Amino acid sequence: MATKNDRAAVARAQAQKQVAAKERRTTVIVIAASLVLLAAFAGVVYFIVQSSSVPTMADVHKPAGSDLSGGIPVGASGVAGAEVDPDTVRVDVYVDFMCPWCARFEDTNAEDLDELREAGDITVVYHPISILDRASAGTKYSTRASNAAGVVADQAPESFLSFTAALFASQPQEASAGLDDDTIAAIAVASGVPHEVAESFTDGEFTKWVMAATDQASMDGFTATPTIVVNGDTLDPNEVNYMEPGGLRAYLEEIAGS
Repeated sequence: MATKNDRAAVARAQAQKQVAAKERRTTVIVIAASLVLLAAFAGVVYFIVQSSSVPTMADVHKPAGSDLSGGIPVGASGVAGAEVDPDTVRVDVYVDFMCPWCARFEDTNAEDLDELREAGDITVVYHPISILDRASAGTKYSTRASNAAGVVADQAPESFLSFTAALFASQPQEASAGLDDDTIAAIAVASGVPHEVAESFTDGEFTKWVMAATDQASMDGFTATPTIVVNGDTLDPNEVNYMEPGGLRAYLEEIAGS
């Protein structure tokens, strides 16, 4: 039969177990909270470092003829880097070469834009940006393709439109590794870009320009592609259906004729 002292000893042991369990729970909670705070802090630090590492448009080496918005103007001649004719309608087109909707926009509207541009009604300002690097399995395809477009605009401006059209025609699927550098160069050469220019893509001459242009687009409020801006007004696809054949053309012809 258990004595009074035995019962007291058992009670003390149970109490000690309860205290120890409570202390373990408290320790786990404190550690978990610390990890959450550490992760949050790390996220803030990463954001600050990333933001501070992005150069500004005013500070980067830019393709010839590009402007401080990150745009590459193409006028009636079809040559990249032409000055924007103030008597034409300015059409800014923000694209990511990994974006399937951008490829669809190109397929739907390229011919209409070319005809209106060649007629002297519009100037198209192309903005190659890289918001989908995360969707290319770590290869930064969007940045590599946009850098290549910048190189062509700078060194072979007469081939800019044919090259960018060919990039969209050969667009890889999202979440794939994208096209490798040799394939991008081959597409460029087939589009009329000189071999020596295509071979220089891997130098990354305009990588910082792509970063700055992407950051500038974000600061200007453009977070998706394609984004279309006409004379400074961002088009609402619910009002101007630029994914429907003829939709954008009809709107631009109305603006040009007013």
